[in-house]
Amino acid sequence: MNRLLQYRPVSALWFLAFGLLTRAALFGHPNYFGDETFYRLAGQRWQAGLLPYVDVWDRKGPGLFPTYRLIAEASHSIAAYQIAAWLFASATAYVIARIARLLTGAMGALLAGTVYLAALLCFGGGGGQTPVFYNLFIALAALIVLRARPDLQKGKFPRATIAAMVLAGTALTFKQTAIFEAAFLGLFALWQNWRGGAPLPRLAARAAAMALAGITPFALFTLYFIAQGHFAEFWHAMVTANLTKTYNPGNDIWVRVSALALLGAPLLVAATAGMVLFPARSSQSPIQSRAFLLGWLIAAIAGVAVVPNYYEHYMLPLLLPLCVAAALAFNRGIVGIGLSLFATFYFAWFGHALDFRRTAQAKTSIEQIAAQIRQRNAHPRLLVYEGPLQLYEALDSYPPSPLLDNLHLYFPVENNTSHLDTRVEMQRILSWRPDVVILFHAMPPGEENPRTAALVHAYISQCKLWFTADTHEAYANHLIDVYGDCGEISAGGVSNAGPATGR
Repeated sequence: MNRLLQYRPVSALWFLAFGLLTRAALFGHPNYFGDETFYRLAGQRWQAGLLPYVDVWDRKGPGLFPTYRLIAEASHSIAAYQIAAWLFASATAYVIARIARLLTGAMGALLAGTVYLAALLCFGGGGGQTPVFYNLFIALAALIVLRARPDLQKGKFPRATIAAMVLAGTALTFKQTAIFEAAFLGLFALWQNWRGGAPLPRLAARAAAMALAGITPFALFTLYFIAQGHFAEFWHAMVTANLTKTYNPGNDIWVRVSALALLGAPLLVAATAGMVLFPARSSQSPIQSRAFLLGWLIAAIAGVAVVPNYYEHYMLPLLLPLCVAAALAFNRGIVGIGLSLFATFYFAWFGHALDFRRTAQAKTSIEQIAAQIRQRNAHPRLLVYEGPLQLYEALDSYPPSPLLDNLHLYFPVENNTSHLDTRVEMQRILSWRPDVVILFHAMPPGEENPRTAALVHAYISQCKLWFTADTHEAYANHLIDVYGDCGEISAGGVSNAGPATGR
């Protein structure tokens, strides 16, 4: 059995199959998570000629949008990005197993990758959230650094170490908070090199080469936007917007942290047991292996803590070091196998694996809402102020503003986080005279941006409430109100917005 598990094609096929098993029920879900619905639309809009950060605004790293544009080039099917995410997730699980195999037995390594795939669903990673993609690059970088450790400890400097930094830098282009993990991997390699007797001048030169390799992916994107004449917008999205945004608006950090810890308890227990109770079975020092795992985990936690919103998908980067550490516990015979099976079923249950009904409900809901709108207005000018962004694609109508993600329009803490004035953009959209407007039903006023909500509510006061419908997300349902017959409305109070573009 152990020999079979060590045969790499077998484990690769297992992770492909198990990844498909856990995620197949979500294929085609049109509204799984608002974030990735927006990423998908942004990729399609770029394909249509609208440049990220300029014509479609967000603060996410520049590596994310080419990924979604490439997916859009292949297919506009909703399942296309979900299939790509499945392949990335399964590949990451395989790399996790390869990392764990350097520290423990084949069984523990296989189970660690398996738990990773199940845990993704429990933390909003069943679709195409950013870490589902960039975790692969971090995992590959970690694998390369660990494999290079014997040479680094002899004072050598394998070229693969530079490749590891390029991979870590690529992860950084997906989300800036990956810088902590990238920096840790570089510092760990230098520490091993120092222990191997490399002189300080040589270490300094190697550190400079690694840093240059790490920043190269981001630098290439920066040069691209400079060439496009839009460095100011790019800089604002990457730096200014992230520094000025309000974090943890509910002031409930410990409530959120406690909820995440409870949800991830099986993996947290296994990882702690792995690092504390069971030494790594590797040819190198178990102490250094534990130092690597602890440092990696601290770096991943730092990447989460620096943006203290603590939504469930913020746990996704932590799954990498946690699953590798847990492999040490999962490799302890029947006890380890039992612990891993419990964690797998626990995460699969709470992550709604194999729940095809939820996806069917979500698809039916979006299709029915779009159909009812078309029955009343075959070619609407649509504004989804609040609600599912997927309706823009379903009705082939988009508002004339870079703030396509409605979170930037209605959510109070997003006010003026872009380089644009949020109220002016709202005025511009309303001057376009949308004739179908969608809002959440009975949205608490305190959860809406007062600078835009007042404009929208004044606008819909002259519309008709066509119907109220239920929409389905990954973990929640929302009622939305659909207003129509707004075409004859006077633009009074929203006329100072400048020219509007067509849909």
